[in-house]
Amino acid sequence: MDSKWLALLLALTALLHTTAVTAMPTSHLISCCTRVSSKVSRKLLNKVKHFKIQDNQICDIKAVILHKGSLRLCVDSNNQQLKRWMSRNTKRLLSRA
Repeated sequence: MDSKWLALLLALTALLHTTAVTAMPTSHLISCCTRVSSKVSRKLLNKVKHFKIQDNQICDIKAVILHKGSLRLCVDSNNQQLKRWMSRNTKRLLSRA
């Protein structure tokens, strides 16, 4: 009798565990820059496909994430050359996204 109860309990536990796991909402993975470059070349900026601004609400540091193909480069958001480039290219790059 004990083995039947144990088997039933194990089956119910497995069923509940499976149901709970499949019913849980999926979460998005958050990828943050942990270091930033203080310099960025004009040559690299000309090849950037799009950029994203990382704020410090979710991640620890503020940064601008430049995407060039599969390359992802984190640059200091206070970089003056980057700020000028972003002001000139925002419309062009936003229209590609």
